[in-house]
Amino acid sequence: MPKFVNREQELRALTRACNPGMAVVSGRRRVGKTALLDHFSTERASVFLPGTRAPIGEALRRLEERVRAVVPPLAGDLLDLGHFETWDTALGYLIARSSDDPLLLVLDEFPYLCEADPSLPSTLQARWDHRGESQLSIILAGSHVGLMEELVSTDAPLFGRPDMHLRLGPFSWQHAPLLVGGDDPDVWMEAYVTLGGMPRYLALWDPRHDAATNLAELLDGPGAPLGDEGTVVLQELTPGSAAARVLELVALDASTFTTIRDRAGLAPATTSEALTSLERLGLLDRITPAGEDPRRTRKVRYRVRDPFLRLWLGVVLPHRDAFELGRGAAVLRRKADRIAASQAAAWRSVAADWMAEQTGVSCGEWWGGPGEDVVDVLGVDGAHPVVAASCHWAAGVDGGVWRDRLVQAMSATPDEVHVMARSGTGVLTPAALHR
Repeated sequence: MPKFVNREQELRALTRACNPGMAVVSGRRRVGKTALLDHFSTERASVFLPGTRAPIGEALRRLEERVRAVVPPLAGDLLDLGHFETWDTALGYLIARSSDDPLLLVLDEFPYLCEADPSLPSTLQARWDHRGESQLSIILAGSHVGLMEELVSTDAPLFGRPDMHLRLGPFSWQHAPLLVGGDDPDVWMEAYVTLGGMPRYLALWDPRHDAATNLAELLDGPGAPLGDEGTVVLQELTPGSAAARVLELVALDASTFTTIRDRAGLAPATTSEALTSLERLGLLDRITPAGEDPRRTRKVRYRVRDPFLRLWLGVVLPHRDAFELGRGAAVLRRKADRIAASQAAAWRSVAADWMAEQTGVSCGEWWGGPGEDVVDVLGVDGAHPVVAASCHWAAGVDGGVWRDRLVQAMSATPDEVHVMARSGTGVLTPAALHR
């Protein structure tokens, strides 16, 4: 497990919710949920049940072992005389034992427990609603984002019970140094724009080597650390489903609704449903031009959100045999343009985030109709362009040339105009952003 870093805001949110109370924590696999909850649990009396697909009896036995270690049985109580036979008795026992002192129960990968006992949410609701003055706190965690959302939906037994739903996201570019290490902002940014913000991925990056070498080490050959990672990430999707097909097509540059529909051979309604589902799961971004109403504009593009998943779907998946045989390095060289395009997209997102923080306005990509100019990043306040940037994940960029091109492409000159690149003259580099 990667070392635990950052997450101060999330820890504060959990502290507020569990005072006492119930919290739901969801987020994609590898985002660091278990590390966060393990760290949070070590600072208080806690019973932590790791995710398991075991039968009900086995899960309760494991829970009982952990309860005995944290709150030893009292003479004559349930665990002194017997065992947890049902979830109802287990929850009732924990509520009773925390009547005087705070106790935290963490159920990691809660959907697994619900698979074995579909009545568990209803059982938990009944016990929670009649807990009285108990100081028990409960955290329900899960990687299946869709199921975790359903857990607290309006028609679910637990609706309205959690004091907080923490949707844990990847680290931002600003936190990449905490896991990549070293003291070179260019290295930190190269790791981030290549792999994204998943802590596990960043912790595997070797700061001594460039992106091509790192990707070969991480993806190529039997047992490569991230060779099968895409299949882990996509466990929420049914293989061969419309959503799985749409996600692959977007990774292969099908970015508009019409293109996706036509290439997938799907009905419009099915395409729309798949796109909505992928957005809800955090796998796709629905992008609209900066300054336009995203609810009304017809200018919509789709992009796989996570940089690493973009590369895995667009480069590794179509050539799985080559990577499994240790021939992936040649594929990576041949697909260098696709890798560079993914890095450039991530660099634009970094630039938009940095510019929004500096100016206080929402920033993003902008494009007009067919044949019209594109602005890599634009920030507007109403109809007024506040800031714009031309972004290049490249070295030796002439900032003056690109600044002039950007100004000429726009009908109104923004208050601030930037050129952002790895290096060059008159450009903002990763070091400038990390100051």
